[in-house]
Amino acid sequence: MVLATRFDDTGDWTVEQQFVLQMGSSYLLAHGIGEPLKKDAKTSFEVPDDGDYTLWVRTKNWTAFWSEGLTPGRFQVILDGSPDPAGFGIGKDDDKSDTTREARARRAAWYWQKGGTYALSKGRHSLALHDLTGLDGRCDAILLTRSGEAPGDSLEDYRALRAELLPTPVEDKGDFDFVIVGAGMSGLCAAIAAARGGVRVALIQDRYILGGNNSSEVRVGLGGQINVPPYPSLGYILNEIGPDRIGNARGAHHYQDWKKWDVIAAEPNITLFTGYTVDGVEMEDGKIAAVTAVEATRQDRIRISGRLFSDCTGDAHLAVLAGARTMMGREARSEFGESLAPEKADGYTMGVSIEWYCEDWNTPCTFPDSIDWGLKLDEETVEPVHRANWYWEVGMNDDQVADAEKIRDYGMYVAYSTFSYCKNRLAKKEDWECTHLTWVSHVSGKRESRRIVGDLILREQDLTRPIPYEDGTCTTTWRIDQHYPDPRNAGKYPGEEWMSIGKLVPIDPYAIPYRCLYSADVHNLFMAGRDISVTHIALGSVRVMRTCAMMGEVVGLAARICTAKGLVPRDIYTSCFQDLVALMKKGAGRTDVPYTQFYHQVDRTGHQAEDR
Repeated sequence: MVLATRFDDTGDWTVEQQFVLQMGSSYLLAHGIGEPLKKDAKTSFEVPDDGDYTLWVRTKNWTAFWSEGLTPGRFQVILDGSPDPAGFGIGKDDDKSDTTREARARRAAWYWQKGGTYALSKGRHSLALHDLTGLDGRCDAILLTRSGEAPGDSLEDYRALRAELLPTPVEDKGDFDFVIVGAGMSGLCAAIAAARGGVRVALIQDRYILGGNNSSEVRVGLGGQINVPPYPSLGYILNEIGPDRIGNARGAHHYQDWKKWDVIAAEPNITLFTGYTVDGVEMEDGKIAAVTAVEATRQDRIRISGRLFSDCTGDAHLAVLAGARTMMGREARSEFGESLAPEKADGYTMGVSIEWYCEDWNTPCTFPDSIDWGLKLDEETVEPVHRANWYWEVGMNDDQVADAEKIRDYGMYVAYSTFSYCKNRLAKKEDWECTHLTWVSHVSGKRESRRIVGDLILREQDLTRPIPYEDGTCTTTWRIDQHYPDPRNAGKYPGEEWMSIGKLVPIDPYAIPYRCLYSADVHNLFMAGRDISVTHIALGSVRVMRTCAMMGEVVGLAARICTAKGLVPRDIYTSCFQDLVALMKKGAGRTDVPYTQFYHQVDRTGHQAEDR
């Protein structure tokens, strides 16, 4: 077996590691935004014996869930310089008359696609992946078998096959005081706050870029206020690492990734592990003892042990691996007495935004017509804009964890279909002749998935009455900002809507209780970010990134106390909360750098605006 990400030269293909826990691996993605990739991925491999070998490629038809047409995600496998006759990525040969959700999901699943049979001699041979379209074909692994028998497609079969053919030793990376999983704004601030108090921190990030939704990969602007009572010193760390400009879906430089890197690199107590997805946990006496993680490109494995941990993943992946209780979807109105909650509980969540933008240049260009495989649009349903924004939102009725790749793919599917329609079929398509699709994110900008149960679950009425608690920490200032499918769009695309509306409920600034920032079940687990202990309704306020960053700062300060005194997170609430109060009054950020965080502090309208 040859893993695509381990090719000697991955060419212009992109390493995609968002879905390791769902489909078992990182993989190569042909993200050319409608232009076939110029440079193939290439490698060599060893054949142990002369013989006839059947080629198998683990791939998928990423548009099969929504379209019966020939997918745009096609590529060739070139063996010893000769392209295999099969076009890969076209999907399973299945009965397309079955249009049930289950059948469409089956056709769109990862599977082993069969290629040709080759007489290969013992020794070195070459492989290459040649993209045909630039529209997100994907390859995980290539297998050559003597038997011709199809490998199993299930995740369990795949993991067993990899364990047999590619056993991977685990390298121990040492022991730390505090292990943080996730380096979005909450994880970064937790790491910095702890490290500046002498705590030895391991910061594990599943991507090679820091900042999560506020990175140049996702391109969502910061929102909310920092440096507000009762602890106005909280937030200066965010000012150090946050960009000085507003906006979604702008150029990469707009998000100033270098600020995050520079601040982390300056902290000698932080050891950074980028590109690692945590996929295993070791438990001892109700505590996490260590985590194991797999790297995205070489797919090497590491182990990191620690005394304290924090789940800053957003999706609560660490908490679930550790056996902590989590919540997802909307709670029933009766469960917490929330007036904004539905009568019955359901799995609805706020969705994912896949940001994109196009630009008008002085040169004409073309883009593939998506009429055979794309979203069915017309003059009434198309949104002929040059930039996506927060309200381009997908996956609200899907499982944000199990269906994560499908949700991301639908966001790209909508973006490509929209641009293609404007270029090829819009009544005023001449206005789009020189419009170029400049950037489409392939990384999901998530709002909501799982939330970890803490000793206290924050509710709607805590924010709106308000009901203060004695263990208040950082302050949330954003209104309760709930997103729902735009009725105009949902009426045309029921269950597969891609536009949303925001409904805002005012609150006064509210101090988030400390008991929302640690797990009720796993004794040494903190959490910060959108996976803290809140209801679906309360999440609408606390989820914005400046607020999440301050949560991280509080957790980092609490980790200082726990490390110094040999405590676990709950002990701070029960025995020494005033120690945390003292640290929160000081904060952990620098005040000698320019203050830039004046923009987008309050959302008063929730209106749809392309350039917001």
